[in-house]
Amino acid sequence: MKPKSIEAKFKSGPGKAGQLFGRVAFLGAVLLICSSASAQNLLVSGTDTKGGEIFKFTWDAKQSIFASGLTAPWDLAFDSTGNLYVVDYTGSGTAIYKVSSKGARTIFASDVSYPSDIAVDKDNNVFVADSNRGIIYKYKPTGTRATFATGLHQLVGLVFDSLGNLFVADNSAGNLYQGSIYKYEPNGLRSTFAVLERGDHPVDLAFDMMGNLFMADLGGNIYRYDSGALRRYRRTIFGSVLGSAQSLAFDGAGNLFVVAAAESGPDKTIPNAIYKFPAGGGRSMFISGQARGESFSHIALQPMGPECCDQADLPVPVPTPQPRPTPPPRSTS
Repeated sequence: MKPKSIEAKFKSGPGKAGQLFGRVAFLGAVLLICSSASAQNLLVSGTDTKGGEIFKFTWDAKQSIFASGLTAPWDLAFDSTGNLYVVDYTGSGTAIYKVSSKGARTIFASDVSYPSDIAVDKDNNVFVADSNRGIIYKYKPTGTRATFATGLHQLVGLVFDSLGNLFVADNSAGNLYQGSIYKYEPNGLRSTFAVLERGDHPVDLAFDMMGNLFMADLGGNIYRYDSGALRRYRRTIFGSVLGSAQSLAFDGAGNLFVVAAAESGPDKTIPNAIYKFPAGGGRSMFISGQARGESFSHIALQPMGPECCDQADLPVPVPTPQPRPTPPPRSTS
């Protein structure tokens, strides 16, 4: 006859194993959700009836306010620790705010004439494009500023590739009808990535997971520059939006989000909206600003990490019913 201690372990074994399996399965599901784009929150600068806001949208378009009290917020960028940097055009000038992951806001910089775009590198240095002066500034995390690049004309769309090179579109590098996309190595060395076509009006740049560069144009088109060795920098039209494409952002699953600026006229009215281009193709409207009485400007995806998922949005683990183990036959001895 088995000792009672072994018999007790035998009886409880299936139940504990089942519970352990259920917990592991649930944890795996959570990790899968948090490692996918659907768990990333979309941060959007814009305005509503209360003034300048930073809206937060979950994967299923649930909205909340991430930060408020701004005037006319513009471009956004996250650092690796989840701090958000945002350009705000105030009544008395411009400011770049730093907003913590909890929503606490402080002034990061206020010494830029016309900050059109910002980007953050892997070391959390903040790069700011001053469109009025044709300068790119580099701010250390402490706020210390240095000049990174000069000699530009009307620069937009700062973005880093996976190797730490900085890309920027210059609307008209000394020529009113032709611009370029420049590549800056970490040491500041500049080269021409692509010469823009006559009539291009770039407003933003973004990289996908494969290293292809995307450019938003005021004409409504989104262009893709292929990075493959066989078709290096070949340009194609990836898609288009109603109105003017204004801001681009890719999530962790390869879905592209695009802000489309509103347009109005005697024959048409195009709402301000955010469109989603799934990785598998197609286009859908993610959020309509007109339907909400809001105006959207720029977007950024919250970095994936321990706080990538809103805990309230995660599924609640439901214990799996476990069959009662059949007790061993009673000994007749």
